[in-house]
Amino acid sequence: MPINPRDYDLTHLREMADGPDGDRPDGADRHGQPDPLDAIPNAPESESFRASLYRELMPISRDDTTKPYLSGMPEVQSAEFLIFEWLEYLLLHGGYRGAMEALAYYEDVEWITGSVRSELGEYLMGIDHPAHDGEGLDVDDHLLSLVYVVKLDAMS
Repeated sequence: MPINPRDYDLTHLREMADGPDGDRPDGADRHGQPDPLDAIPNAPESESFRASLYRELMPISRDDTTKPYLSGMPEVQSAEFLIFEWLEYLLLHGGYRGAMEALAYYEDVEWITGSVRSELGEYLMGIDHPAHDGEGLDVDDHLLSLVYVVKLDAMS
């Protein structure tokens, strides 16, 4: 995989999302001005997407930002919906093999534990998916995965 998520911890991503002027998650800075990325009409789509992912991470507070971020699966029913949504996204973009490799990689960089990876792998086996390999996962896909990991951890 081309990026190294090990370089990104939750605190760093929150700082990046906060921006130099203390931008708020609602898209305006502390003075009520719009987000600069939203104001640029020809900004690359990926920059807007990344900015929205950073905004999603900001309001999720954690007292403990040590790795692994997700050490156990939440035992609430709403978590299952989030899990299936995430895994279907990984399948769509990376295929079954890419999704399994991504989960193994997230374990390696300590976003999830081995037991969580095993459970997610079992979920993957139960999802019907097309027999294509997907387009491959990129930086934005991994950032989105981090948002899912943090959201699932917040449900625990």
